[in-house]
Amino acid sequence: MGEAQVQTQTVLVTGGAGFIGSRLVHALARAGQRVVIADNLSAKRSLDLLAGARCEFFHVDVRCPEDFAALPRVHYDRVYHLAASFANARSVDLPVADWRTNVEGTRHTLDFAREVGCGLFVYAGSSSCYGSLTPPFAEDDAMRPATPYARSKLEGEGLVAASELRCAIFRLFNVYGPGDWPGPYRNAIPNMFFAARQPAPCIELFGEQSTRDFTYVDDVVGVLSRAELGAGATTNIGAGREVAIAALAEKIAALAGAPASCIHTQGLREWDTISRRCADVRRLRARFGGVPDTPLDRGLAQTLAWLDEHALLAAGAP
Repeated sequence: MGEAQVQTQTVLVTGGAGFIGSRLVHALARAGQRVVIADNLSAKRSLDLLAGARCEFFHVDVRCPEDFAALPRVHYDRVYHLAASFANARSVDLPVADWRTNVEGTRHTLDFAREVGCGLFVYAGSSSCYGSLTPPFAEDDAMRPATPYARSKLEGEGLVAASELRCAIFRLFNVYGPGDWPGPYRNAIPNMFFAARQPAPCIELFGEQSTRDFTYVDDVVGVLSRAELGAGATTNIGAGREVAIAALAEKIAALAGAPASCIHTQGLREWDTISRRCADVRRLRARFGGVPDTPLDRGLAQTLAWLDEHALLAAGAP
C-alpha cells in the first residue's frame, strides 16, 4: 500500500488581516492548511501583514450578515473568530461600535458556522473581562467587566458557549510583538516605542503601580494553532508573569535610545479600574503542556526591529 495522504484542513479566520490574525494565518498556511480570511480591512496597514501568505481573502464585515455570502460554502474544520472592535479606551468613546462588532458580529459568525458546518469554533476573548480582581486571574473567577469593550467581549463568550457548536474560548493577555503598529487606541508597547523615538521623547504611564502580563504574539499563535487541546473549555493565554508598566517603560526607553527621564507617570484613567493584571496559567499548562515562554527582553527587541524595518517610528508614522 502507498503512503496515506494527509487531508488538508480548511479553516476560516475572521479578522485574519489584523495583528494576531495575520500571524495565525501565516502559521496555518505554513502547516499546509487551506486558510480562508474574512476581514473588513478597517486597519489601514492590514493587507501588508498578509504579504506572502497562501490564503484566500474575502472582504467581509462581520457586522453585516449578508457579507458572509461571499465566503466559500464548505465545511470548516475550524473557525477562528478574531474580528473585533478593539481597545478599552476606544470603547468608552464609541460603545455602540464595540457592541455591533463584538456581539452582533460574533452572532453572525456563529450563524454562518452553524449553516455550513464547523468542527471547532475558536473564540478569541479578552483578559479585560476579569476587571478589578486580585491577580492571578483564573478562568472560573467571577467576571467584573468595567468597559464597553470588556462587556462586549464577555457577551461574545456567552454567545459562543451557549451555541450548539463545539467550541474553545481563549482569554488573551496583553499580546505584543511584530505586526502591531503605533497609533490612536493601539497597544501600549508600539505606542511607547513611538513616543521614545520622537525628537522630544515622552513616554506617558497611567498608574504608578500598574502591571500587565505581556504575551508574545507567536506564543499566542502557537496555542491557537493547537486549539483542539482547549476544546470544551475557557483557557487563559498569558505568560503568567506580572510585569510593572514602569519597568517595561524603562526597558523600552533603553532599547529605543531614549533617556529614562522621558518617562512620566500620571494617575489611572477614569475608565481604567484594572491596575494589576496577570494570568493564572495552570489550565493552559495542563492542556497544552507549557506556557508562553518568549523572554520579554527578546520579544521587545524583535518588536522594535519590526517597527524599524517598516519605518513606523518616524514622526507622523501612525
